[in-house]
Amino acid sequence: MLCNAEGTVLDIVILVGFFLLILGSGVIATNFYCRIAYNWCESCGSMNAKRRRECRKCGTSLP
Repeated sequence: MLCNAEGTVLDIVILVGFFLLILGSGVIATNFYCRIAYNWCESCGSMNAKRRRECRKCGTSLP
């Protein structure tokens, strides 16, 4: 039984493409969620929940 090398390479490229698509969509979804759910402190750069009025790390007022 002979193996079709071109078909095997194409299958691997498609699988790698789907793998990257799944990982990339997870990164995009997580980034989108963080932008909605968190504020970034301008002075120290830490993430704070939207409900906070001052930074949990440095204590400055958040917008």
